[in-house]
Amino acid sequence: MFWHYSLLRLTGLVCLLAALTWAAPGVAQTDSIVPVKLGLSSMSKSDRATLWKRVDQYATVDALQEFCGRNLNLRRRAWKAVGTCVTRSSFRKVLRVFRSKKAKYVKEWEAVHGEPELKKELCNTWSSKLREYSRIISSQISEAASLCSSCIFC
Repeated sequence: MFWHYSLLRLTGLVCLLAALTWAAPGVAQTDSIVPVKLGLSSMSKSDRATLWKRVDQYATVDALQEFCGRNLNLRRRAWKAVGTCVTRSSFRKVLRVFRSKKAKYVKEWEAVHGEPELKKELCNTWSSKLREYSRIISSQISEAASLCSSCIFC
């Protein structure tokens, strides 16, 4: 079933956005530091595939959070965490995919559990997991902010 998908181990959209801060292969080491914002093109094909998989996982969880009346403000929090070290175009692309997937999942949650009693039962069942997911995401946002603030290229 659709809702079982959210049980997958989550490692985080925000951490993946922070992964964009890894040193780009073509950046030469010099005596002077040149500010650089890294993007999707700085990631390996494998890392990008992992990114899109995790974007999907986060969209699933965030859709359930929203369906149950919780707003994690992921866009604002993610931009605040990695905006200084990730290109705006890469962030927007990830965000666009995230929003699209999340909207799809919210519709699916509503289609399957749209009745008030079903919604209440689902949200009560997932209440402890939703709190856990919120803690995981907050931790990963903090980690991403820390990585970005210590980025020597950014």
